[in-house]
Amino acid sequence: MNSFDGALAILGVVMGAYITGRADAQLIINSGVGLAVATGISGFVGAFLSEKAERSRKIKEIEESIMMDIKDSIIYRASKFVTYALALVDGISPAVTISLTLAPFIFHRAYPAVLPLQYAMAAAIVINLSTLALLGVYLGKIASANRLKYSLLTVAMGLTIVAILFLTGAGV
Repeated sequence: MNSFDGALAILGVVMGAYITGRADAQLIINSGVGLAVATGISGFVGAFLSEKAERSRKIKEIEESIMMDIKDSIIYRASKFVTYALALVDGISPAVTISLTLAPFIFHRAYPAVLPLQYAMAAAIVINLSTLALLGVYLGKIASANRLKYSLLTVAMGLTIVAILFLTGAGV
């Protein structure tokens, strides 16, 4: 779930900037874009390689069980399509969550008088924690489990990162 990774990683960037007292919107935006590119590529490649390996094994099992090559079949083509589709989703999803958190800083850069930096920071944190809560609801739905529990767990993870950064002074 690369959306979760992206949300937690950008929360670390934002909180690190805040805690060190060196918050600069452009630096946060640039760091966030770099983070989105890195997690996007990592998510795409990681998902692609693991899906390809798993689906290749399944194709071989099918071929062995029917004693026939299925490289020209719809099963093979569908398997290939799903591998790329899942990799694409895993590559794009962290960029989406990172972009949501960066939106207040982008708005601040365009309209600093309307949204001062301290409000952009607060808005980014609220958006980020809300994103984590929604991801938790989604995970709870997938697991057919208590959505509130999953939501609280994902937000708790974000708050844990905030606490760790405060306790350590974010590397100051």
